[in-house]
Amino acid sequence: MKIKTEDIAKKRIGIFLSLIFGILYIPWIIAIIIPSLGEKVYAFISFPAVFMGTPALSVFITRKLTKDTTSLNFSTKIFENKRALIFSALLPGAAIFLGTILFFLLFPDDLDFQGRYISATYGAFGAPQNIELTIGSMFTMGFIVYVVSAIAFPVWYIALGEDIGWQGYMLPLLCREMSVKCAVLINGVLWGLAHAPLIYYGMNYGTEYFGAPYTGMLMMVLVTIVLGTWMSYITLKTKNCMYAAIIHGAADIIGEVGTWISLSSKSSLLGPIPTGIIGLSVLLTGAAILFFKMPRNALKY
Repeated sequence: MKIKTEDIAKKRIGIFLSLIFGILYIPWIIAIIIPSLGEKVYAFISFPAVFMGTPALSVFITRKLTKDTTSLNFSTKIFENKRALIFSALLPGAAIFLGTILFFLLFPDDLDFQGRYISATYGAFGAPQNIELTIGSMFTMGFIVYVVSAIAFPVWYIALGEDIGWQGYMLPLLCREMSVKCAVLINGVLWGLAHAPLIYYGMNYGTEYFGAPYTGMLMMVLVTIVLGTWMSYITLKTKNCMYAAIIHGAADIIGEVGTWISLSSKSSLLGPIPTGIIGLSVLLTGAAILFFKMPRNALKY
């Protein structure tokens, strides 16, 4: 008896999600029960090869178990579609850069003109201990990092571990089960929930903020929905999740600039990096536009 396409898609979704959340959540739950294991568990799940590699590994195992021989929505031939490449490398990063500027326009007292974070974090790599920054030098530094974020191709391939799972594999499966817009939203929520163990231990937001760690988890879900909308839009347009990895990699680089020049006197739920609502605001506006441009049916792409 032949298995229906809908049934096999649901089976693949179930296996894929079970693998990801099993690998990330089971150690976390054990550490909640046995708090002394917390540091070791956090070190394990936050290790890039584990957290970013788990989705790619889950794709491989799911395809093996379900005899999935369909082609993945992935290709390294990114220069064949220059418009998609420019879109991915430049636009989301620009939106994040503008969000960071907006944060400091609203909270100029949070600017650190002495670059304490830069000195403390990068002093071992040659950063001077005494730094005098100006508005102009801060903007120039941010713009340089923005340019670097657009061409830092090694980071694209690091991010690909996540994106080949969520955008290249999970998103098309969800699109078979529901409308494109619903698939994009649910994929973003699931991707955000995968970050919950990391947020629980202080990644991105620390531990000293209102409603920690649960508000941080909710905020991360919003972040992954927003960033995921940009990534889903270009992936569905091109049938290639490599462009999503370019967006993800660029966002990871330019997104750190706000931390370098911030006194961290405001709630991490606000910004200045794009995991806060103000830092995210311009990217959110763009995501809203792209979301309403998506067709109801993925076959219309």
